[in-house]
Amino acid sequence: MIMKGKVMLPDRIFSKRTGYVKTANEFSLCTWNVRTLNRPAAFQVLCQQLTQHRADVTALQEIRWVGQGVVKRADYTAYYSCHPKHHLFGTGFVVGKRLQPLIIDFQPINERMCSIRIKGKFQNYTIINVHAPTEESAPEEKEKWYYDVESVYSKAPKGDVKVIIGDLNAKIGREEVYRPTIGLHSLHETSNDNGTRLIDLASSLNMAIGSTCFPHKNIHKVTWFSADGVTRNQIDHILIDRRHYSNLLDVRSHRGANIDSDHYLVVCKMRARISQYKYTKTVRTRKFDTSKLKRRPGVNSEYIECVGQELDKITDNRNSNVDSDEIWQRLKSAVTTAATKVLGHEEKRKRNGWFDDECQKVTDAKNKAHKLLQQKLTRCRREDYRNLRIKEKQLHKRKKRMFEEQQLKEIANSYSKQESRIFYKQVNSGKKEFKPRTSACRNKDAQLLNDRTEVIKRWAEHFQELLNKPSVATHIDEVEAPLNHQWLEVSQPSLEDTRAASQKLKNNKAPGNDNIQSELLKYAGSQFEEEFHKLVLQIWNSEVMPEEWNTAVICPLHKKGDVLDCQNYRGISLLNTAYKIFANVLFGKLKPFVEPRLGEYQCGFRPGRSTIDQIFSLRQILEKTLEFNADTYHLFIDFKAAYDNISRDFLYQAMHEIGVPPKLISLTRMTLVASQSIVKIQTDLSDPFRTHDGLRQGDALSCLLFNVALDKCIRDSAIETTGNIYYKSAQVLGYADDIDVIGRSALAVESAYLALEASSLEAGLQVNADKTKFLRVSRDLREDTAHKNIGQHTFGSVNEFVYLGTLITNNNNITAEIIKRILSANKCYFGLLKYFCSKILSRNIKILLYKTLLRPILIYGSETWVLSKKDENRLLVFERKILRRIFGAVRENQIWRTRYNHELYDVYKDPNIITTIKIGRLRWAGHVVRMESTRMPRQLLYGKPEGRRSRGRPKLRWLDGVERDLKNIGVKNWKEKALNRAVWRDILDQAKAHPGL
Repeated sequence: MIMKGKVMLPDRIFSKRTGYVKTANEFSLCTWNVRTLNRPAAFQVLCQQLTQHRADVTALQEIRWVGQGVVKRADYTAYYSCHPKHHLFGTGFVVGKRLQPLIIDFQPINERMCSIRIKGKFQNYTIINVHAPTEESAPEEKEKWYYDVESVYSKAPKGDVKVIIGDLNAKIGREEVYRPTIGLHSLHETSNDNGTRLIDLASSLNMAIGSTCFPHKNIHKVTWFSADGVTRNQIDHILIDRRHYSNLLDVRSHRGANIDSDHYLVVCKMRARISQYKYTKTVRTRKFDTSKLKRRPGVNSEYIECVGQELDKITDNRNSNVDSDEIWQRLKSAVTTAATKVLGHEEKRKRNGWFDDECQKVTDAKNKAHKLLQQKLTRCRREDYRNLRIKEKQLHKRKKRMFEEQQLKEIANSYSKQESRIFYKQVNSGKKEFKPRTSACRNKDAQLLNDRTEVIKRWAEHFQELLNKPSVATHIDEVEAPLNHQWLEVSQPSLEDTRAASQKLKNNKAPGNDNIQSELLKYAGSQFEEEFHKLVLQIWNSEVMPEEWNTAVICPLHKKGDVLDCQNYRGISLLNTAYKIFANVLFGKLKPFVEPRLGEYQCGFRPGRSTIDQIFSLRQILEKTLEFNADTYHLFIDFKAAYDNISRDFLYQAMHEIGVPPKLISLTRMTLVASQSIVKIQTDLSDPFRTHDGLRQGDALSCLLFNVALDKCIRDSAIETTGNIYYKSAQVLGYADDIDVIGRSALAVESAYLALEASSLEAGLQVNADKTKFLRVSRDLREDTAHKNIGQHTFGSVNEFVYLGTLITNNNNITAEIIKRILSANKCYFGLLKYFCSKILSRNIKILLYKTLLRPILIYGSETWVLSKKDENRLLVFERKILRRIFGAVRENQIWRTRYNHELYDVYKDPNIITTIKIGRLRWAGHVVRMESTRMPRQLLYGKPEGRRSRGRPKLRWLDGVERDLKNIGVKNWKEKALNRAVWRDILDQAKAHPGL
């Protein structure tokens, strides 16, 4: 039945094969111990079997996946609860399309237990999926397991129909004493120990063991059989509340279902008042195939010509008095029409590229042999089935291996063609772990939502609350300009400005709500650039931009934790591509007014500065204060959603105070005042909602504007930013919103923090007390550092803290950072292991992977390191492990042996990891020497605090290491030579081959 484009559940579901009619008030509840789904195509085959047997909800045991989550495949959705690390046990539910919208909760408990709730018309259904210990298990293990089952049962809502189903490993007999908990039709005469325990559980919970209550042939009662086919037991059961026992219509095994398990599929027919659901068909938006603009010669010129033809139609019909919205819609129409004609859309990617018709045929043949085996057990049929099963497994493995080898060949082909982006995209897609799509979530009351309309509303509600939190900023009156203030004139953007802003767009980025990729605008030709420039000028003069540009599309990305909890996601915003061009134009106009006014403490998103500036500054402070026995106190401040909570009025005032012309402030206000967002979950879009505070994520202006607002907070707090901690009581280091308040005493840190907190509140920024940490750096570590109370907050006191990706310890221990780096590199190496082990990829490709993906992780921040011999050896050991994997063993006297260390570097022919680190350190030293005298890294390198050194041999300092390396390669007067960048670069090139490093 179809009503207004929405499909209602039919009253009856008819099967042509059996003639059976299943009403809408019935559903099939099944249980199946599948032995494993951790093999090629297992889940795909499972879905085929469940479709054939009309299974609505299936409880699975021994899935053998890892972790917890939700996976959606075609018409089925799997909810799984498995071991967090190992492929052991694992339970879950597979829900068909018919009942999927009615799932209101899923509770993953452990690898042996989980539960699900189904929405009913009058009563909901709680189904508990269990996998019991075997008969031979220890009594203590059994008792604990049954206690856990009772605990889960007791937590189910009282009004629900409660069902326990799964592999109970229990033989239920026909003992009269156990009735009416058990029925008359069990396969076995007497109960075993597990059976007795199960009967005790059922009677204590007032449940009936429904799998023993329906008369069937013995072959339809068997749920498990031994490998030789001789021993057959009924150990999979269903328990239901006695009050709702009449809802159970039938329970029997289906021997025809086959997934190479020693258990049969057990199907329970349930009569229930299940809620109705309306299905809405959605249309997936498809991206234009912009790769043709690069890969196919002539396509670019054809696209430009087609865009020009469409623009000619627009200019012929355009009136003189049109607003920016209409102009943009015409330009958009021209681009999309040309892209449709010339480029077309990207092809839909196959989810499983190796499971083809040949795989399906051998699977069907195996299932046919399985059915024949169930009809009559003979030695010949058993052997046929066994051979077909082996053939299927071998074919699936071979097909998957061929598919993976083809992927490796494509990687090698991309490398040979020097297609860097495609090469790294293929590599990264192969090393990424599977992450299920977001198809369900929980509401505020932790209830599971599956209805697509409810899911998208919940996500919109979550992000609306996140982006529109009650502001803590105080009201700010607009500041009038002084009468004698002379504002600098701001010229209109030129065509070159617009063209440069367009070319700054990055390729291969997801489009916003306009579905226009950046390549479509970048390569649209000069005629389009001229027409778009006219739009930019109209926006510039009218200070009104197209309404569509105000909307950002938010896509949730999972961070960690429960995949159904919205709090465990972060959103990324996709902005309109045309707006990005205008934002780049405005950024170019703002930058000359903003950049010179920012303090030296700030290195975030500024030209010529990076995280290494702040890491080096911090390590120099720690090194020199420890050398001269001066304590320092650090408060690493974390703001709650800093970019999302900045007060816009505070921002405009901050821009005004540093002399940004009113025209640019007005244009900045224009980009923010009407900003709104929509949430996208797969193909569904939420209703738009306004954002009243904060900056636009993904906007080129956001980082610059945040620096302006934070700079005002620092100025208002009266914290000195021109000096350094060597001769001042407090100092601030910042990289965007990552702030380190440094003091010579705890009181100095407290005073600076309170002043900064007060000014930050005016800006709408709140400190996250849970993530803000206090660190004391001193030679004397005996002082109690459990907590630090400052104002109304209590901050945790730590001995180490990860700042800008590097580990800072209370004694400036570089070894701890190197160990952390090696651990991170090992994790990356594990993800790339199949590439390093491949015989298809050449050594050159593997070396490239090491240099570009592994080594950067290993040596991040190494420009600031002071290396000991032990540290150098640790790094060399890791590198040689990689090189041995790349170059393999060597054959000598008919015997394969591991390559010696010197042999590895003879074939590697590149500088080793230590030489690479030292070259990077020398490069950074030259960079610091060339800095202006006002730059913080230079001041800290050349300065020193007051104090006395301790007795004994001093620790090796960073500058000592630099000068030792320069001495070893024979460079004198290095500071003078470093002032000339070209000369210094030549010295570094020569140093790479110098044996002294």
